Amino acid sequence: MTKKIVFVGGGNMGEALVAGLIRSGRWKASQIVVCDVRHDQLVRLQLRYKVRASADNLQAIRHATVILLAVKPQHMKHVLGELKSAVRPSQLVLSIAAGIKTSTFEKALGKGVPVIRIMPNTPALISLGAAAIARGRSAKEKHEHMAREIMETVGTVVTVPESQMDAVTAVSGSGPAYVFYLAEAMKEAGQTLGLAPHVADQLVRQTIKGAGTLLAQSHEEAHTLRQRVTSPGGTTEAALKIMEKAKVRAIFLKALKGAAQRSRELSRQPS
Repeated sequence: MTKKIVFVGGGNMGEALVAGLIRSGRWKASQIVVCDVRHDQLVRLQLRYKVRASADNLQAIRHATVILLAVKPQHMKHVLGELKSAVRPSQLVLSIAAGIKTSTFEKALGKGVPVIRIMPNTPALISLGAAAIARGRSAKEKHEHMAREIMETVGTVVTVPESQMDAVTAVSGSGPAYVFYLAEAMKEAGQTLGLAPHVADQLVRQTIKGAGTLLAQSHEEAHTLRQRVTSPGGTTEAALKIMEKAKVRAIFLKALKGAAQRSRELSRQPS
């Protein structure tokens, strides 16, 4: 039987995954169906990727191998209520909705339905994402393998216990925003030091890209790479001493704890 994946939700992350699946060569456009309430978005995705499109979630999922829920968390209760009569234990349900536990899906969809929760991040839009996956009670190794295969088309994947998803959200889910915040601060500092805005912007973008690529491709730890560019008595050391005195590490810890706590709060709210 030919496998078939149905995306319920065709927003930015859903589109990124559609593009990744087709680019990987493991899935053909004919095996992919995208559902969305926005007719113009369905038309655009259909024209761009040659996938099938549907405005009828219930009809679309009937013969799906994988159902990937890519709607906003506040819309999930309605979607689950709509789909529960049609989802079967032979189908795999994946969710990329932040803060909704696998137990919520299992309760809504019925006994035995395999569910895997996924926390992606926005660099998946350029196939450089970092995602974590966590199995629900009925999900087996074969289901995890399929989820990994799908998410690896847009980046790297790790498997964690669901109890660690709040930490994942704080580190990688929200992580791109911290890097963008750093970029803002560096650009503003560069301008204050006399650089033209476009010059500061170009230098910051390339510095972050270069440092990130170096870290990703190196087998060495971040602290080793940092030490290599920190000469005793030099300019880098002068800057880092000020950051240490300001307890930047402690601020990062506090910030990530805050993000993890908010993730826990959101997961306790009714969907």
